Amino acid sequence: MSEPSGVQGRVEAKERPGASRAAKRVLDFIWSNWLVLGFGLACVLGYFFPHVAARGGIIRSEYSILYGGIGLIFFINGMQLSPAKLKEHVTNWRLHIVVQGTNLVLIPVIQLIIVHIVIAAGGVSSGTVDASILVGMVVVSCIPTTIASNVVMTRNSGGDEAAAIIEVVIGNVVGSFLSPWLIYGFLPSGGEFDSLKPAKADTLGPMYANVMQQLGLSVLLPLVVGQSLRWTFPKQVSWTLRTFYLAPLCSVLLMLVAWSTFSGAFQTGALTALPKSSVIFNVFLNIAEYILFTAICYWIASPPEVMARLINGCVADSKLGLCLPGLIRRTLTVKRMPKELVVAVCFCGAAKTTSVGIPLAAAMWSQLDNFTISSIQVPVLLYTVEQVFIAQFFTIFFKWWLHRTNKSVVDAESTTTRDQRLATDEQGDSGCLEDGNISHDVSAELINANMLPEKHVS
Repeated sequence: MSEPSGVQGRVEAKERPGASRAAKRVLDFIWSNWLVLGFGLACVLGYFFPHVAARGGIIRSEYSILYGGIGLIFFINGMQLSPAKLKEHVTNWRLHIVVQGTNLVLIPVIQLIIVHIVIAAGGVSSGTVDASILVGMVVVSCIPTTIASNVVMTRNSGGDEAAAIIEVVIGNVVGSFLSPWLIYGFLPSGGEFDSLKPAKADTLGPMYANVMQQLGLSVLLPLVVGQSLRWTFPKQVSWTLRTFYLAPLCSVLLMLVAWSTFSGAFQTGALTALPKSSVIFNVFLNIAEYILFTAICYWIASPPEVMARLINGCVADSKLGLCLPGLIRRTLTVKRMPKELVVAVCFCGAAKTTSVGIPLAAAMWSQLDNFTISSIQVPVLLYTVEQVFIAQFFTIFFKWWLHRTNKSVVDAESTTTRDQRLATDEQGDSGCLEDGNISHDVSAELINANMLPEKHVS
């Protein structure tokens, strides 16, 4: 009886370390991806207590979070970033064309095609998809990149957050003025859409003022103050960032932004009042579109070599392209961006912002009832909410992708160093052998020279 118990004890002792290792892996994964759980908690809080963090709610999120929280994110980023890095990306015209061209031109065209496919398939006439959802889809495709989440996600992935900040500023300044005209041009017409026509453009003045005020106070001003402190007190700023863990604080602040977005989505009541088929259709289409748009950004920023040579042969290296000024030709030349820059392009190019989308929809359809306005805003809210969740998983992927690349570079460098060391050792060994042979020959010659007199004497 003692032997089986002893065997059982050894088996349990072997199983215990395995179980502890598995539990440790699970805890490490949860800890490294705690932001996903934080977004889930924000969703739950927004669902059960939407009146707390929605606009006009208890904490007045339109000021405390959209100004205070986002402003603190860009203040911390301003203290972290190198001014030289920001200056470098300001003149990176290819970066601007790729991000803004994808975000404000290519995505609206793709969305327009999808909307007309749904209309042609009878999705609206059959009542499966509400017409206001399709109008909201056009709106979300035409608004600029988001303000906070893409910068934080880029930094968490190890990408170039300076490039992300520059594209946020450019995108929201250009997009705020361009988006209404894109919406006017891309909106479908006829049938059910006649009752959903937007107001005239002269009603958009307050919206422009609101967006420019938020962009200036929550992005530009904190960024300038942070950069000024970095210039003036570099050692003190570095100590403050390390001591108070300000970099991870940006992720916590991003959770507050997500909480406010979820609360706004649930507070309107449009999510529950709209046909379930319309909401489900929009939810799954948003997931597919965000993944598709991110893949497009990746292939444009890091195209295959064959495709790059083919395009350059027809554009930059063509007879007409060779006659263009150097700056324009370099901008049109298709080549792979650095991987850190590719990460920033993927997060900025596919993202959209509620900071422009929500007030823009409210201003353009101000003549309609509140429920219709909320219904048009639903795709904007859903897309911006879903992009945060999906982007967190892309953060895990890009972090692994950059780590694998860096590891390959380190392995290649170590292999080169080892080969050089072996070559040096072989040269040293051959040198020693040659020296030994020379000394042996010299010794033999001396011995023979000494023996000659002896023979002569004898």
